[in-house]
Parts: sequence; C-alpha cells; structure tokens
Amino acid sequence: MSDNVREIFREEIERALTDVLQQKQLPPILTRGEAMEVLKCGPTKMSELMARSDFPVNREFGIKIPTHMLMKWIEKNTSWMEQNTSYFDKEVI
Repeated sequence: MSDNVREIFREEIERALTDVLQQKQLPPILTRGEAMEVLKCGPTKMSELMARSDFPVNREFGIKIPTHMLMKWIEKNTSWMEQNTSYFDKEVI
C-alpha cells in the first residue's frame, strides 16, 4: 500500500472517530431520560437512585442531573475505586 493511500485511510479514520466522539458528548445537565441512557437503567431503578439523598438531582427547574456531579457520584459509589486506589484520599481543591 502506498504512503498516499495510508495517509488517506488515516485521515478518514481520524475524521470518523472525531464524529463518533462528538456525538457521544453529554450535555452539562441531563434530563431523567438522558441519565437513564447514561446509566443503562430503567425507570424503576432511576426512581430508586433519585430517591437517594446522595444522588445529584436538582429539582429547582424540573428534574435535572448535573453531568459532572453524576460522574463524581458514579466514581464515589464504585466500590472498586475505594478498595483498590487512593483516589478519594486526595484533597480536592
């Protein structure tokens, strides 16, 4: 395969990956349905999660979940992280 063809393939692959990553970007605030998609859960489990006092839900302007807070909640509630790393021992500034 010539270098020119390799370069064309490389550019097309990079373009396709960029398109996929951009489509997968999450908005800063998720709706209940979007959070269900992210967590791959159904309405019953989502209701259970939203009833938890530690789950990051905002009801000031409808039911919304701040994406960055959801990601932190997922990290904090993943037992593997706490058991196998010192990630949460660090002071967050």
